[in-house]
Order: sequence, then C-alpha cells, then structure tokens
Amino acid sequence: MVRPAGAREVWGMERQVRLVAGSLVLIGVLLGLVSPWFLILSGGIAAGLVFSAGTNTCGMAAIHGKLPTTARSPAPRPDTTLANFTS
Repeated sequence: MVRPAGAREVWGMERQVRLVAGSLVLIGVLLGLVSPWFLILSGGIAAGLVFSAGTNTCGMAAIHGKLPTTARSPAPRPDTTLANFTS
C-alpha cells in the first residue's frame, strides 16, 4: 500500500491491544526481578487474554476504543459510495 508523503499508518485495534498487553507483561516480568509481587501484573494480563480468547470479547479493546486518541475513520457517505460503483 502506497501512502502519501507525511501520512501516518493507522494501527488496527487488535494490533494496539497486542502492543499494550505485551508491554504490560514485559514490564511485569522485568519488575518481577525486583519483587515477585510485580509478577501479579503479568499473571493478570495473561488471565485476561485467556478469558478474552475463550469468550471472544476484549475488555482492553472496549476501553481503548473509548479513548479520545483512538483514530476512527468516518462512515462513508452513501452518495460517495454509489458514485464509486457507477464510475
């Protein structure tokens, strides 16, 4: 896919959630070297991922989707869509 110069790639929600979950697990493991209590963070994220896979829901994505910084593409206008088909 070719992007215009200066345009930023928008990451999908799943990719953003994987980044956050992976970062939290990594931080928990590294801090676990200081105190084993920090391993609870990694265990909690792992339990959340297992629950998410089992129920096919994602609480982290639901929360992240409500943040004002989450990029949302506007809904296509019907007249524009129809014009693309007739061109």
